[in-house]
Amino acid sequence: MTILSKHRRLWVYLPIAGILLFLAFLCYDRIVPVDLDSRSLSQTVLAEDGSILRHFADENGVWRFPVTLDDVSPNYLTALITYEDQYFYDHPGVNVLALIRAAWQWGSTGQIVSGGSTLTMQVARIRYPEPRTVWGKFKEIIRALQLEWHFSKRDILTYYLNHAPFGGTYEGVQAASLGYFGHSVKQLTDAQAALLAILPQAPSYYRPDRHPERARQARDKLMRRLVTQHAWSSERLNDALIEDIAIVPKAAYQSAPLLARRLVTDSQAPQIQTFIHSQWQSQTSELLRNYVHSIGQNVSAAALVVENRTGKVKVYAGSADFNDNSRFAYVDMVSATRSPGSTLKPFIYGMALDEGMIHSESLLMDVPLKFGGYQPDNFNSGFSGPVSVAHALQKSLNIPAVQVLERLKPVYFFLKMKKAGIEFKLPAGAKPNLAIALGGVGSDLEDLVYAYTSLGNQGQAQHLRFSPADPQTQQPFLSAGAAWVIRKILLENPNSVAGLAVKTGTSYGFRDAWAIGVSQHYTIGVWVGRPDSVPMPGHYGQVTAVPLINNIYQRLNDQRPDPAAPDSVSQVDICWPQGDRVKTDCEAHHRAYIIDGTIPKTWYNIAEQQQLFNQSEFHFWQADDSKLRVNINCQIKAQRHKVTVWPAPLEPWLKPEQRRAARIPNWDPRCKTTGNIIRQSAVHIHGLANQDAFQFPQQQIQDITVSAEGGEAPFYWLLNGVLLSSQHRKITLNDLKTGHYQLTLIDQAGSRDQVSFSVRRY
Repeated sequence: MTILSKHRRLWVYLPIAGILLFLAFLCYDRIVPVDLDSRSLSQTVLAEDGSILRHFADENGVWRFPVTLDDVSPNYLTALITYEDQYFYDHPGVNVLALIRAAWQWGSTGQIVSGGSTLTMQVARIRYPEPRTVWGKFKEIIRALQLEWHFSKRDILTYYLNHAPFGGTYEGVQAASLGYFGHSVKQLTDAQAALLAILPQAPSYYRPDRHPERARQARDKLMRRLVTQHAWSSERLNDALIEDIAIVPKAAYQSAPLLARRLVTDSQAPQIQTFIHSQWQSQTSELLRNYVHSIGQNVSAAALVVENRTGKVKVYAGSADFNDNSRFAYVDMVSATRSPGSTLKPFIYGMALDEGMIHSESLLMDVPLKFGGYQPDNFNSGFSGPVSVAHALQKSLNIPAVQVLERLKPVYFFLKMKKAGIEFKLPAGAKPNLAIALGGVGSDLEDLVYAYTSLGNQGQAQHLRFSPADPQTQQPFLSAGAAWVIRKILLENPNSVAGLAVKTGTSYGFRDAWAIGVSQHYTIGVWVGRPDSVPMPGHYGQVTAVPLINNIYQRLNDQRPDPAAPDSVSQVDICWPQGDRVKTDCEAHHRAYIIDGTIPKTWYNIAEQQQLFNQSEFHFWQADDSKLRVNINCQIKAQRHKVTVWPAPLEPWLKPEQRRAARIPNWDPRCKTTGNIIRQSAVHIHGLANQDAFQFPQQQIQDITVSAEGGEAPFYWLLNGVLLSSQHRKITLNDLKTGHYQLTLIDQAGSRDQVSFSVRRY
């Protein structure tokens, strides 16, 4: 057989061999398929502008952040392709000439001079790691061909960008850029791009934070090659060579850390977008950190800023200093259950407005009152006497709020809040009671801010939205009129900052200091205290939380016009004590906001004292001759009269001429009154509260003076069941010994009051 015929036969077999190899490849590809499934990615929580709030490594502690080709700086892609695989877009996954060259150099020198791996082969090695053997290299080649067969160049390059090793626990170019330079891969300088391009070839050897000189030499070598291959100009090279290997300290990315932790707990997405305003978040975090350090040790704080109309959470600071464990850094006080103090009072008054029980200037009583077995005090232990709803809310008076809640009914208030989505926490087996008005339930900052958004959103409470995945929903809470009136009252508080309607709160024992404010566009909530519930005497809402909320508000740069009143709200002139429109006998004039034209009259309705006088007019029969009071059965010529009276418990705070004694005549002695008394009011002991405890020096003479409010003289005083000699309205208890005492007061009509107290001599 001639040489020519052998060559002809070879040309016949080559196509056949190629076809057989291709069929074998197809069979192998079917038996051993490939994919580009991503390894588990780190999770990144982003602010609204795309900046990183916090990121989390994967379960192995590796930082790997998702990135697309569009997210990567073009200078990095140019450096990468030039350095690693300049024919990447032309070969089928394997560069045969490069492999032959690498094999020849290895065989002739005994060492690897240049690599023959393409980017596709490197992706195959990352996705399907094999031992560094000839057989391993062969399998890598086959895998590379498979990848090119099934995936686009864009898919393959994207996988490389997300999984290539860059030293330490960094995998993927985004993790490397953030870790070494502190910014996104989209912001790489030319020198940084060249450095990251060479790193995956020997990530430990060239690691810039450990071997900066090696990294510089390799980087500069690549940049000169870019000039040689006309990818860069000489000027560009000279500018890049000046740049040093500058590795920034590892970025903490701890803005809104507790929100980020909360979100990654509920989501497996590699990137979680939020509505957080990055600048406001960082400013608020710094404010909280500095503020609590000025208060004392172990103190923390929390702040929340929400858009009224959308529910978007713009600031979420769950603790004051995430790096200070002595301040319970990891305890999220946005969602922690605490006593809300007085922060619920606006909604008590708001619901009462909607029920037609009150208007903004309704007459309430800030006096010692008992509500069944419950006798609340004011925060400052003082009393103001007659007050309006507006004044009571602005001064956060306790007794008027309890008075309104009693009429509204605690169960109604509790269920109305629950219907709106606010779940109050009560002790096991407990039922809603009047203590709710003063913070006698458990709530949290998140629910409070949610409720307060209704004051800036026409009565509709906006559910809080942390990310675009959260739907925008709202819940009817108050009428638009009631919401406007309550906000207007808070805005007109002399202690408020212009444009911010603020309500404060302080829980029992100075454990929680609150301030919730509503501006034109935002609701801001602030809590200050100790997460371990240790009291902070002297720290309360007005002095501790208000300065902080004002500082946050100033940074929002919000508009400050007064909200426009809805059509349902109007203003009228009303009179006290009647509570209705101005008449000729008006004793105290007030300008009130009313809803839907409703002007409720003054009422006085306390559960244990239903028999009390409950009208602003007192009717009686007056003898024509003596001008004294008589009952209807008395055989004396008399005329029916009426006088304006104030609620009896207000007597000590009224001018002498406004008191009942000055307006209602005494009984005419010619008429028997037994059994026919028209009661003015129930009797009440003033000057002693139930369970009072006194401590006196042993040798000191110390008297206790008490008086009777309301009722009908004469008065009968009993101390531990023994009738005292005095029947006057005021008596003095002299020289009491150590022991427990019970003082009882009974008036002529049989109305009674009773208090228990103790005395200790030392």
